[in-house]
Amino acid sequence: MITKEQKIINALEGQFPIKVYPERGLLAKLRETFEGFEIKPDTILEIHRMIDLGNEGGIGCDIRPIGLAAGDMKTAFLCSITHFRIKIGEPHYEELEKYRIKRIKKLALQNRFR
Repeated sequence: MITKEQKIINALEGQFPIKVYPERGLLAKLRETFEGFEIKPDTILEIHRMIDLGNEGGIGCDIRPIGLAAGDMKTAFLCSITHFRIKIGEPHYEELEKYRIKRIKKLALQNRFR
């Protein structure tokens, strides 16, 4: 059975990179990982690949600053799509934002009852 996450990933095949903005809670980790790059809430980053991390992880994204090639990276930065806002106009913008917001609400509800 194909998950809704995998359906979204499949629909985006061949359309990477996708431009996104980081959420504030992730800024410190992004700055630590991508030294020499100015990372702010309005910094445009790119998703170069997505993977289905299952029910626990949702959609995982390979994130990089614009212009940083994979071969130039010391380490990969893989993070849930919930930590990034999709730039308006990107492929499947509405579908990705709908998924992201629904997942954030689901996670908040799960954490509320622990």
